[in-house]
Amino acid sequence: MCSIIGSHNTDMILALIDLNAYRGQHSWSISYYDLLRNSMKSVSRGMGEISKGSINVGINEYCIVHMQAPTTDNKDMNTVHPAQIGNAYLWHNGIIKADWVNKRKDVSSWDTHLILDQYVKTKNLNDIDGTFACLLCDNDKLYLFRNEISPLFIDKYNNISSTRFEGAVLIKPNIVWEFLSTVTGKLEETDMKFNTVENPYYGLDL
Repeated sequence: MCSIIGSHNTDMILALIDLNAYRGQHSWSISYYDLLRNSMKSVSRGMGEISKGSINVGINEYCIVHMQAPTTDNKDMNTVHPAQIGNAYLWHNGIIKADWVNKRKDVSSWDTHLILDQYVKTKNLNDIDGTFACLLCDNDKLYLFRNEISPLFIDKYNNISSTRFEGAVLIKPNIVWEFLSTVTGKLEETDMKFNTVENPYYGLDL
């Protein structure tokens, strides 16, 4: 289990870190996205409990925090989020089934890298078997998406969290949403849709 957290505000990031701490403290990353240049500004990674004192969200920055409790045998710095391929980054919460990963082990054994690899190569998120909620940075644009099984919440201030918080709602699943769009600053639905392979909780509000 992992958590994806994001905010423009330092105090909110710290509150969401506390809220999501139960989801994993094995490793962490803190990333800053430049809202003026529309580009990733920095990514730092570490093992163990996150150092909250190092977080300071500046003006025109959006902070992305990932806290991880690995569910595979990959438990070192090479699998601390985000996965990166070229100029594309992916933060992931969820568990991808071993059979799907094993079929692609010639590429990687890290499920997060494999989701990003499929996206980069095909721009297609269909047939990914398991649970996933993700934040993607591709060509300096941010996107959010989740399947029907993994949660990701957002409020009207564009704070995001893997755990529900006051004023937040689930993003609609099976759609890739452009996030922090320069046009509206809100979620914008893209043309990319995908399927949830197997949802044992169909009909439930996750």
